[in-house]
Amino acid sequence: MTDQSLKLLQSWMTSVVTERGGLNDKLLWAAERHGLLVEDVVTETGGLSAQKRLGIYVNGYVLRLLECMRADFPALRTFVGDAVFDAFARAYIIGDPPKSPSLYDLSARFSQFLQNTKPDGRSVDPGITDLLDLPAEIARIERARAEVMRAPGIENDIASAESFLSFAMFNQAHLFQQTPCLRLLDLKFPLVDFLGQLARGERPDPPGPENSYVAVSRSNYHVHNREITFWQFTFLNACQVPVSLNSAVQRTADQCGFEPATVLADLMVWIPLAMELGYLRKVS
Repeated sequence: MTDQSLKLLQSWMTSVVTERGGLNDKLLWAAERHGLLVEDVVTETGGLSAQKRLGIYVNGYVLRLLECMRADFPALRTFVGDAVFDAFARAYIIGDPPKSPSLYDLSARFSQFLQNTKPDGRSVDPGITDLLDLPAEIARIERARAEVMRAPGIENDIASAESFLSFAMFNQAHLFQQTPCLRLLDLKFPLVDFLGQLARGERPDPPGPENSYVAVSRSNYHVHNREITFWQFTFLNACQVPVSLNSAVQRTADQCGFEPATVLADLMVWIPLAMELGYLRKVS
């Protein structure tokens, strides 16, 4: 088989597996585009026709990806129920087929997909309009957890919270930065306690809309979801790139309308916890 014929077969198979519609529609479209019929690619065996064998493979492909989606979003699945979650996930898999060979990348755009495809607020009961954003927001925090588990952490860092305090507060030669395993989320709902209740098997009422700032991080190989205040969220965002303490404090004070001295005083209390939870590290 030449490289050109192999590429044609790969393109045909990709079309049949990932295009929208039923199998018959996919086969017709693939035949028009690539000039191949199912009998040209798949042989009949074991009493199964070529189309039947291909159908089993295509269904298995979607089911394998669906299992991965279920594993990535346990809280969302619990909240909306298996049937609704599977409908969302199938539509996502078919509508936005994976382009990466890594299953880790499969769910990266799921939250945005849910946001883009949510019902128009004008077509639903006004009493649930506010909840239309909730599935996408739950997916955001669950995806952040997956990213944090995979990202480089601080487990091998030598610096401790105590040593951080000894030089960070007064030595402006040192620069600080977010850890690679920190994700900061500006959410439309307070979800930390809600997700904790779902994880414990409880059935809490959905939270009402309320701005919430969440830091998802990892330390000692344990993932933390914590609500933080707006000034803490702002300070950590100021540390996206290596920055001196004075610069980060000044940016935080300017955005929050605080005096720099107030921010610095609050940091003296909060930074040990921020270091312990894996939010910050010294980079020079």
